[in-house]
Amino acid sequence: MYCNLDRLLDGCLKARTSHPPRVALLIEGFPRAHHPIVEFAKLLYMLRLHGAKATFVVDWQEIRERGLSSRVAEMMKLLRHNEHEVAIKFKPYPCGSGAQLNQNAVEALHFLQRVYGITVVSVKVGCPLSADTKAIESLGVAIVDSVRNQHVVHDTDEVLVDLAVALHEVRGTQCVCVKEMC
Repeated sequence: MYCNLDRLLDGCLKARTSHPPRVALLIEGFPRAHHPIVEFAKLLYMLRLHGAKATFVVDWQEIRERGLSSRVAEMMKLLRHNEHEVAIKFKPYPCGSGAQLNQNAVEALHFLQRVYGITVVSVKVGCPLSADTKAIESLGVAIVDSVRNQHVVHDTDEVLVDLAVALHEVRGTQCVCVKEMC
């Protein structure tokens, strides 16, 4: 009697503690100039078919210049609707320039919240030193440069093919937004 109970409890504990392997799927350089909205819709459909979530990494300088275009606005709306994450990438600063990084991060977070209703929770900075980390973390966002288990796809003219290859390479693994890996 006790043997069966022990096996049952052991099985329940293993079922509770075993999680499917996860990988953070990042699409960097989004949205590239002249990114067709139809291609973007296909990309979102491909992610949905695979039950995958992704983090779309936007370059802050690019969004500042093209962020008010109707195409970018529509893409951001679709990202929010499909529950994907948006992360901000900042140009490399001289390491240790936390004040400048903090100022740009404040501007970027405010812009994306005000214009698109997107709350950014992660950033890429290229040189995550302690001063940079403190400057960013004081804003309530995580630096994701060194998050393990990332699979990066670049937003190029071949993004659909590259995404299909990436999804094939990580099959059997749950694709999640990078914030779930922090």
